[in-house]
Amino acid sequence: MASKTTHTLLSNIERVRHDLNVMALSLDLSSPDMIHRSQELDELLNEYKYHTN
Repeated sequence: MASKTTHTLLSNIERVRHDLNVMALSLDLSSPDMIHRSQELDELLNEYKYHTN
């Protein structure tokens, strides 16, 4: 069974992923905002991997 931390991480991952998709409609993929949000997603995915291994 997934922990509360895992559920929270998954929720945050989906939120940031959604934000990136919306941002990609109006921003260049190499814009600082896109890069920052993408790095945030990377960090969340790494944290998720850490908690599920």
